Amino acid sequence: MRRFIVLLFSLIGLASCSPQPVTDADDVRHVLGQKLMLDFRYFCQDGTSASECKQAVTELPEALAEVLRQGHIGGVILFADNLETAPQIVSLIDEMQQVMHSAGLPPLFIAVDQEGGRVARLPASISTRFAGNMALGATYAAHGTTYAEQVAAGIAEELKLFGFNLNFAPTVDVNVNPDNPVINVRSYGEDAERVATLGQTTVASLQQYGIMSALKHFPGHGDTHVDSHTGLPRVDHDRATIDAVDLLPFRRIIASPTPPAMVMTAHIQYPQLDSTKFVATNGEPTIVPATMSRAILTGVLREQLGYEGIIVTDALDMAGIAHYFAPLEATVQTFRAGADIALMPYTLRTPQDIENFWQYFDGLIAAVKANRLDRHALQLSAQRIARLKAAYQLEQQAAVPRSERLAQLQQLPFPSLRQQEQELAQAAMTRIYDNGVLPLTQSHWQLVMPDTLRCHAFTAALRAQAPHITSTCLSLAALPAEEPWHDWPTDVPVIIGDITPHHSLAEMGGMDDLASWRERPSKEEQYAWVTDLLRVTDARQQPTVLVALRTPYVASRYRELADAALASYDYSAEETAEGELHSPSFRAIVHSLLTNEAPGQLPVSVD
Repeated sequence: MRRFIVLLFSLIGLASCSPQPVTDADDVRHVLGQKLMLDFRYFCQDGTSASECKQAVTELPEALAEVLRQGHIGGVILFADNLETAPQIVSLIDEMQQVMHSAGLPPLFIAVDQEGGRVARLPASISTRFAGNMALGATYAAHGTTYAEQVAAGIAEELKLFGFNLNFAPTVDVNVNPDNPVINVRSYGEDAERVATLGQTTVASLQQYGIMSALKHFPGHGDTHVDSHTGLPRVDHDRATIDAVDLLPFRRIIASPTPPAMVMTAHIQYPQLDSTKFVATNGEPTIVPATMSRAILTGVLREQLGYEGIIVTDALDMAGIAHYFAPLEATVQTFRAGADIALMPYTLRTPQDIENFWQYFDGLIAAVKANRLDRHALQLSAQRIARLKAAYQLEQQAAVPRSERLAQLQQLPFPSLRQQEQELAQAAMTRIYDNGVLPLTQSHWQLVMPDTLRCHAFTAALRAQAPHITSTCLSLAALPAEEPWHDWPTDVPVIIGDITPHHSLAEMGGMDDLASWRERPSKEEQYAWVTDLLRVTDARQQPTVLVALRTPYVASRYRELADAALASYDYSAEETAEGELHSPSFRAIVHSLLTNEAPGQLPVSVD
């Protein structure tokens, strides 16, 4: 019966005639399941509460396998917690695909956020992270789309070997707000034309290698100061600005010879596109976010921009949605708006969550029976999903033997991609300004870094390139109680690394304990401390260099006090199994300080 349903939907998807209406219970269940993409990040079967469960799913429990089977689930997204070693990743993905195959169900979309830079889920020990989109934007003036094409091809090559078939990338938000807490260096820059060009290259390169691309975050997340993971952002651009800035990359890439397989929605309010209000769970009238807006998803994306592919929501468990909608209502509303796939619509952490999930699923079926969800629209959506899975030959991809994948993965990380990673890091290095202190020639350097891992990464890079130069490093994971600069020789250059906005505990690399994390100063406290330091170094004419490791906008804060400022757009560093530190960006930073070579150009405006 299940294989018959799959065949039926394949035939419907390839037919040119109008789709048949969704009628019987099997049809309804199958269509709804195909429209759900779940996360299996954590799962606890030992009685741990959902809120406390942190047991990473690295192999598939039978309880979750049954959810895939009985729910006819269409896709799964994996996170860093799920991904440990090459054999483990291949086995986990293969287990999930074999569950579907054995049940006679379509293969799964296996998705991941592997943008590069600060959003990369695969372990750096077995993959190539690259420096991220704003670094690519910094290379555009000298290299055009060369690095964007190479990076996307490298990411796609690795993802396909592991068994992934969908990458939630690239981000084509035009970052015009220096205070944007969530996009910043994930954007190619502030020029919409350049963002469109680099984004299109990335889409084409990913999809050429068989990895579906999901363009995000529609209709644009570039001018916000609120993170939709924690709140509901709002963009008050007029329609002319929306067309010229926010929508331009989406319009260009959708109209290109290689349109994206998917477009991801943003949990963001755009009053000029839709000012409709709904009553939130707290009882307050609230402007509908794009993810729930039919005027935006159907009216703008489908009808005005002519997009014919899959519309996938951003994660529905993010605060931009979860604080305003219950899971069932969120899913119903986004389907009514025109979304094909609900991403992470229901959190599964315990056996009790699974029981509640079936109540949620029954609620979706009831919404179909009550005509809250249009059966014809559901069938059109199922047709798009079936066509996409067939076009990318997901069944054939999933059938590649596990042993064959494992044999290929023994080469990881590929040396050629590591070389490209280093070349990109150096090509992106940008000199924001220099009052004549570069290159540095002194025999001892004083380093001030955001945390211990960055201290180690910088020190290792300096030792490798200039073993005759010594250094000491101060970590700002905890601010010193005293004023240590009084003990520093006045002829020693001070190099200050800044990560703005703050990075996460995971990104601190485990070299600072949990106590340091809890006591870590706020950015404002760090800014105040660094300003005090720079006032002293400025007064005694001690050379100082600021290195913007994330957003380059921070350089404007210290323009009158620091003698020079560089931007790397990336602060990645990882300790290898051999105990060495792998950090192309820190190697590039040290090279620039020693040689004054910084060929990149700012892709955003810094006062």
